[in-house]
Amino acid sequence: MWNEKFSRDGYLYGKEPNVFLKNAIDAIDKKSKILFLGEGEGRNAVYAATKGHDAYALDNSSVGLEKAKDLAKENGVEITTILQDLNDFNSDTKYDYVMTSFMHLAEPLRTKVFYEAFESLNHKGKFVGQFFSLSQVNYSSGGPKDEDLLYTQEQMIDIFGNHDIEMLTELQSHLNEGVGHVGDAYVVNIIVRKY
Repeated sequence: MWNEKFSRDGYLYGKEPNVFLKNAIDAIDKKSKILFLGEGEGRNAVYAATKGHDAYALDNSSVGLEKAKDLAKENGVEITTILQDLNDFNSDTKYDYVMTSFMHLAEPLRTKVFYEAFESLNHKGKFVGQFFSLSQVNYSSGGPKDEDLLYTQEQMIDIFGNHDIEMLTELQSHLNEGVGHVGDAYVVNIIVRKY
């Protein structure tokens, strides 16, 4: 499905990073190793690389990752791409940050992937994510209409409640991400630190 979506001309979600992730990247004060999950065409990983970080883009779409490499080249940076289905995600590599935007996962895969992502963090590393809220079903700005693929704050607490949740919000946001995400949306934002 994602190979088909990413095969169209241009970048489905644009070339600019997700604003929430951009702000998180901009707040990092030293060179870091960052894994981007479900990274698609690479906009967030490429932005991180332009800021001097070691960026890793993981996705199950070979088409998306090829476009990510092209975008990196266009920006004069290098990223590492990882072609992997999230059902098989299990990282032996340690990262300072794991970031993702609008990764649509149903349970039990969601909890499994988030657990593996958290395990892959270094001490004091952070998991940073923005997801479509369950309330997004009332909006036409993008995202799935399947409620099993949408998120709530309560679900995040169920997954990360035993860890240091630095931020957890559910709010309306305005998206301007290519042709794929445009207009008002309802999102869940989370930042969790590993101790």
